[in-house]
Amino acid sequence: MSHQVETDQRAELAARRRTRDDAAAHAAVTRMVEVARTGDNMVPAMLDAARAEATLGEICDALRAEWGTYTEPARF
Repeated sequence: MSHQVETDQRAELAARRRTRDDAAAHAAVTRMVEVARTGDNMVPAMLDAARAEATLGEICDALRAEWGTYTEPARF
């Protein structure tokens, strides 16, 4: 892929963030994390976050902050 693709995608992301309702996006991500703390199905909350235009990075960062990251132990 060319560098222009990255530049275009960054511009598109910045434009979406400028025009979205930040409060709604952050509230949806917060609600998703609340659901993640329970045994309930997270898919509806994740879809709500996506519909509120939370980015994949924002969704993943919120879940990483809640659960951490997994690193497979080295086995030889």
